Amino acid sequence: MREADLLERIGKLFPRAGDDAAVIGRQVITNDMLIEDVDFTRAMPLHFIARKSLAANLSDLAAMGSRPMYGIVALGLPGWVDAERLVEEFAAAASEQRIEIIGGDVSRADKLIVSVTAIGETDRPLLRSGAQPGDRIYVSRPIGASMAGLFLLQHGFDFDGKATDGRPLTYGEREFVASAIRRHVDPEPEVELGMKLAAMPQVTSCIDVSDGLSTDLHHLCAASHAGADIERERIPVFPDLAAAALRFGIDVPQCVLHGGEEYALIFTSSLRESELSVRVGRPVYAIGRVSRDPGVRLDGVPLEALGWDHFANHPTSC
Repeated sequence: MREADLLERIGKLFPRAGDDAAVIGRQVITNDMLIEDVDFTRAMPLHFIARKSLAANLSDLAAMGSRPMYGIVALGLPGWVDAERLVEEFAAAASEQRIEIIGGDVSRADKLIVSVTAIGETDRPLLRSGAQPGDRIYVSRPIGASMAGLFLLQHGFDFDGKATDGRPLTYGEREFVASAIRRHVDPEPEVELGMKLAAMPQVTSCIDVSDGLSTDLHHLCAASHAGADIERERIPVFPDLAAAALRFGIDVPQCVLHGGEEYALIFTSSLRESELSVRVGRPVYAIGRVSRDPGVRLDGVPLEALGWDHFANHPTSC
């Protein structure tokens, strides 16, 4: 079974469970779970595990245009984990992200399991289902670094961006490796942008890039009963990714089109790029248009949803 098949079945059984988060009145509620040897390994420092677990949930709230309010954290703890330190790292991450941890649960487990429920509030939730034909399709920031960072971790670099075999790197290479790995292990949810977008009626739909641009854009189009036509040259690419590709053997199209855990936002709006960027006070990037024709096309060619699938892809090794 593919993840998409299971999610479709869940959607039929539980009709309110079809977006980045559930909306109950003004409250927006989401849950995300990270598991050892699937989402991380024990080599990953505990502060990154705590921060990334929280960021994954805050990104869902951001995609709904919600202000984070409260979090509930459940932990399955194996013997190798310093439990007190992990809890302290969650406290520090929650303080930085201005969300209050109000409870949770702990249990023994064979592997580390982190399950976070985050609760936010919004007067106007952004949904995946509101895109209209003719709307521009936006990406909130340059993408491709998270999958590149995972590749580098799997091919001889540590969490500080240093080569484990001591190979020399130029200054530019060191900067790229460190920033790409940081984007993978310590992503930044677009909370402030999400809230600004929710305040603008011209923004019609939104989703976060957790599974990859191709897959998440398919999700948005399916929910909106629409299609998408995007242009490769308009997709913002993480700085120096293309230049570093040959040096490190990175597949740039794979990283940009299908790489998961970016936690950027994909959203749609009738506004032009220049006007929307001024309104939110930062650059955002128009990459195409919503179409009446179903499916997603890249430069006129069908783009398959080849992003992350928990039931098809191999586990991570970071």
